[in-house]
Amino acid sequence: MLYSYFQNASLGVTKETYFEICEQLGTEPLESEIPLEFDDFPDELQQALSIYYRLRDEWDGFNGVYLGKNFTGLGDILDIYQVSKNERQEVLDWIFVIDRVRSKYVAESKPKETK
Repeated sequence: MLYSYFQNASLGVTKETYFEICEQLGTEPLESEIPLEFDDFPDELQQALSIYYRLRDEWDGFNGVYLGKNFTGLGDILDIYQVSKNERQEVLDWIFVIDRVRSKYVAESKPKETK
């Protein structure tokens, strides 16, 4: 679910684009192929994604490898978003899931080196 979200977002594929392509090809849209968009996710995941995108990416400058998000200042961001103490664990869990999925996507999207 999240993997396809990152994939479609990086390609610029939206529901609208998908429906236009289906119309041009004269095919029926398939529920399983309709791209997910931000608003399709539950509120908790939307909140976690919003916070996730505010965190800085960490890259290995030498190899260009994505290392994940830098969590410096996360507490301040949670305060600004007014995430209650009771909700912080769930939001943090979602952020770790999001980063794991995005890390996988970035690694698989990186062109393979040829020897």
